[in-house]
Amino acid sequence: MTTRATHPPVPPLSAQTRFPHSRTNSRLPHEAVSLVPTLPPAFEAFCALNRDSYLDYARAHLPHSPARRLVCSLLGELAVGWLNIVSNPNPPARAWMLLRTRVQSAASHPTVLETCPAQQYDALVLHCRLGYSSAQAATVMGVDPSKIRYLVLSASSEHRQAVRHLHPLSPAPRAA
Repeated sequence: MTTRATHPPVPPLSAQTRFPHSRTNSRLPHEAVSLVPTLPPAFEAFCALNRDSYLDYARAHLPHSPARRLVCSLLGELAVGWLNIVSNPNPPARAWMLLRTRVQSAASHPTVLETCPAQQYDALVLHCRLGYSSAQAATVMGVDPSKIRYLVLSASSEHRQAVRHLHPLSPAPRAA
């Protein structure tokens, strides 16, 4: 003999519990949702501090339009990888290296400058070609100002001369 387990009866579901009641006549306020991502304030500050210097450096090597596109592209890459940049022990130096690499691949240097070490070359471009102070160049490159002074003073006169004659010309001198 088989016994059947009895369960308590389940009350039938009403239409209201099965389907949510639509509120077509209801005028709920709609929140304005921005689909544009907001950038971290630290990145915005970084851009405000470095954008013009990056553009100056790129313009010392490239015509205006390609220089501008290169810097815009770089800043976009930095925004996407911002967490990676700020996790680096020296974020300004890391970002500068990325800029330098892109400019170097997009522009050609006079042959005399091919033997110049990378940091020395950058210090010479910023200081001798663009007129940045040691402190300004150091901030942009992420190094100590004394290193900029050392790099500039230890450069050969041939390298200093060659950097001064880089083309295309940079934009109007920056305010100190």
